Amino acid sequence: MKSVSAEIDMVEKTLKELVRRPRLIRSTYWSTHIESFLARPGLRVQDRARLTALRDLIGAVAPTGDLSQDFRIDALTAT
Repeated sequence: MKSVSAEIDMVEKTLKELVRRPRLIRSTYWSTHIESFLARPGLRVQDRARLTALRDLIGAVAPTGDLSQDFRIDALTAT
């Protein structure tokens, strides 16, 4: 379970940084990533609570849906 907690730590750190730049959040990617963690058997209650909070955080700060802006950002980050 320690490796799962370490993975969650990395995801948490990344998402907290991305929250400062909501246009960079690929909410579908991160939501799916978090859901895959939540589907793992034997997840500690503390880790499940952290993941749920992160999923809620993504939903609260996700971009409004201007795809032209999202594609432009994706192109810049791909280089």
